[in-house]
Amino acid sequence: MGRARGGSGAGASAGRARASPCRRMGRGDDARGPACHPAGPSRLVAAMSVLAKLTPTTRLALWGYGREGQATRAFLATAVPGLVPTLVADTPPETAIDLPTLTGEAGRTALARGRFEIVVKSPGISLYRPEVEAMRQAGTRLTSSTNLWFERQPGRTVLAVTGTKGKSTTASLIAHLWPGAILAGNVGKPLIAVPEGKAPLVLELSSYQCADLAHAPTAMVLTNLYPEHLDWHLSRERYFADKLRLVDLAPTAVLNAKDARTVERFQGLAKARWFETDAGWHVQGGVLHHGAEPRWRMADWPLPGVHNLTNLAAALTALEVMGQPSAAALRSAERFTGLAHRLQVVAVSGGVTWVDDSISTTPESAAAALAAFAGRPVTLVLGGQDRGQDVTPLATAIRGRDVRILTLPDNGPAMAAALTRTVPDLAVVPCADLVAAITAAAALTPSGGVVLLSPAAPSYGHFRNFEERGERFATLARRAPPPQ
Repeated sequence: MGRARGGSGAGASAGRARASPCRRMGRGDDARGPACHPAGPSRLVAAMSVLAKLTPTTRLALWGYGREGQATRAFLATAVPGLVPTLVADTPPETAIDLPTLTGEAGRTALARGRFEIVVKSPGISLYRPEVEAMRQAGTRLTSSTNLWFERQPGRTVLAVTGTKGKSTTASLIAHLWPGAILAGNVGKPLIAVPEGKAPLVLELSSYQCADLAHAPTAMVLTNLYPEHLDWHLSRERYFADKLRLVDLAPTAVLNAKDARTVERFQGLAKARWFETDAGWHVQGGVLHHGAEPRWRMADWPLPGVHNLTNLAAALTALEVMGQPSAAALRSAERFTGLAHRLQVVAVSGGVTWVDDSISTTPESAAAALAAFAGRPVTLVLGGQDRGQDVTPLATAIRGRDVRILTLPDNGPAMAAALTRTVPDLAVVPCADLVAAITAAAALTPSGGVVLLSPAAPSYGHFRNFEERGERFATLARRAPPPQ
């Protein structure tokens, strides 16, 4: 879809209110019921007090003990002295923990039978697991560390950022450009670890965290919307509904007028403030404009890719919504260096540039990564956990380019097979693992080319997370021989 222009399109129709901003579903989406407030597990979470009900004798479980679970334990130790939670986890913790612990079937049974009054669920655990419905039937109150924090600090200024891709960079940009702001959530410190105070927060929220959110931020940003995390949400329709819950909650929504799914759902939404419109911050011809005025060029900062200019347009629009001077903020953008594992150059050897984009878990994000290196030969390292995603956006990005594919298990070969149906002459080399891919890349990539790890798939099953995958790639890239 083209950018909305002045008197028509997404920006111009912002003054026409809709009764329910999240009801409209796109073609192929599930039209059953309102999209943002589905009847189902997420309704377990209500915007009522949990903290006020906690006492040292409350039967409370921490379901999951990763980064947020550990921070929640520390929060509860201060908020409710003497309260000893029980840890429930699918697998035993890697290190000893001085808490009562239930793992595996014992933990699942305890949850399902209503042994606990309150369960604080970690985001990575799906709301659509059978234990959740069993807890609802048993009268268990299910909540999250995000909801606990909002309950503790109800008057805090919070700008929440979500979206399928670009949310971490956009949130980090906003925090960089906003003097005194604290970055928290998926990027930065865990929200529950942010102490009471007056500093504004920039909060990155995943679809997992949006799904059971019961409190409204001051405003929110939606970068874009593509199918993702279907293993957690069970369907793309549910993923969209859970993600867009944040739009429904927030009093003001900063939205992308170039994202077709967003426009289809929210055109006419009175509380929307659009970026990528000719009247506001938008990207045209590889240059960031404010209205008709060109303001920022790709050469002005180190982040590659036009998509990062779109992230900057979102950040500046959000700052304006929060009452911050965007022109002054823009002067600070040149000092923003980007985030690890997001189009990060990790080595240059013999004229070959090695780029870690391990954060890429969708074909759309891999396509954006390819576009960042237009005009250069690219060896693309592709594959990871299989989630059955449509590779059409990536095929479109590859067509007509000097690209070769190195596939990784599990789904690399299947993605390559789908790509070659659209791009028949595409060179594909199957690789057993990342070590083999690096060896092949060093042999196949010409001087002046790019070796790009942009897997278009999650890392699970082969690495703990995308960070470990990216770090392994960087280590191997720095040891790789130069091209012959």
